[in-house]
Amino acid sequence: MRIILGVCGSISAYKSLDIARELFKKGHQVRVVLTKGSEKFVRPEVFRYLGCEEVYLAGDDFIYPAEKNDLEGTVLHVTLAKWCDRVVVAPLSANFLAKIVRGEAFDLLSSLLLALPANIELLFFPAMNTEMLSNPFTIENLKLLNNLSQKFSLFVHPTSSGLLACGDKGEGKLASVEEIVEITDCFKEVKNPKSILISTGATKAPLDSVRYLTNRSSGLTGYYLAKEALKLGHKVVLIAGEESTSKLNLLINIPNIKIIYVKTNSQMKDAVESSFKEADCYISSAAIGDIEFDIKNQKIKKSDLSDSLMITKASDILKGILEIRRPDQKVVGFAAETDLSESLMQEKQSRKPVDLLVGTKVNNGLTGGELQGFATDRGQYLFLENNQFLRAELNKEELAALIIGKVLS
Repeated sequence: MRIILGVCGSISAYKSLDIARELFKKGHQVRVVLTKGSEKFVRPEVFRYLGCEEVYLAGDDFIYPAEKNDLEGTVLHVTLAKWCDRVVVAPLSANFLAKIVRGEAFDLLSSLLLALPANIELLFFPAMNTEMLSNPFTIENLKLLNNLSQKFSLFVHPTSSGLLACGDKGEGKLASVEEIVEITDCFKEVKNPKSILISTGATKAPLDSVRYLTNRSSGLTGYYLAKEALKLGHKVVLIAGEESTSKLNLLINIPNIKIIYVKTNSQMKDAVESSFKEADCYISSAAIGDIEFDIKNQKIKKSDLSDSLMITKASDILKGILEIRRPDQKVVGFAAETDLSESLMQEKQSRKPVDLLVGTKVNNGLTGGELQGFATDRGQYLFLENNQFLRAELNKEELAALIIGKVLS
């Protein structure tokens, strides 16, 4: 993807170096446009060392194309607007905000914004002192900017709270580099998006007020599935076990995603069933517990423990969903198994006829053998679709791309 990184005059401009570097590492083509204020905080040459194709200063519009003629065209701000797929302004200063909401074209970056085609995604990440952020002028300017999202593919990220460079504590911090990069990587708006429901992570089966049974599922599969769907512009409802990967927090501010955290099997069941009606596709990637106990409200004392525990089968969420699905809804099931065989997959498919069954080999690493499937980035998978099998070893990003590609084809 071709990305313009706009950098304004804020003390947090130094973080734009890390943003540029991480975007380059993800395989994006990055060109940087500095405002006059940001030129006081960062050196243009450093961006080139970090992998950026080119860096432009605020006044470079006036020396193009004689000295910067590496692109076709004669007007730099127009040429760059046609070149890019996405514009990210990080940090967005109060001064630059106040001018662009009035449609001013006073430097290369502001002129570029006015020349952008309407279909180009435009992401803003504000950063400023708390008092500046809470000033009525700034509040009104942010409202004006947000209102433009009705006419453009535009997103304004909220600031973070903490210790500011000036020594004050409060709102106004630039979002983390990791969050900016993740959102830049997967923010997309399209007409008529699909609605994708995903469950991920582990549920817990409480035994008493202290103990519970669970597994080592990290929720990484659901995280990558959500990212892949968001990249294509679709809407996501992600229902996650409460101890799922903290990476989910990187997606929480994206407009097209809703994340619901649950603890138990019954909470997962309620959340999935209440969201399924509006979904075009349900991907059941959660490691949902299939055992429940007769829960005690107090801790069971050692003296009261016997050699066995009474257990019951937990609700089969996927089976229940298949009973109420409409013909136009697709369902993807997961089978976590220590023995991943074709006969086992066929037996599961006969009981729960999903559109795609994804078998994954798992081992918690506690009873012998290496850790597999859980909390790891790579896994061994067996796919069953239309009575055809496919074996593959994939990382979870590759797995997500394969699944989303199949269900949305």
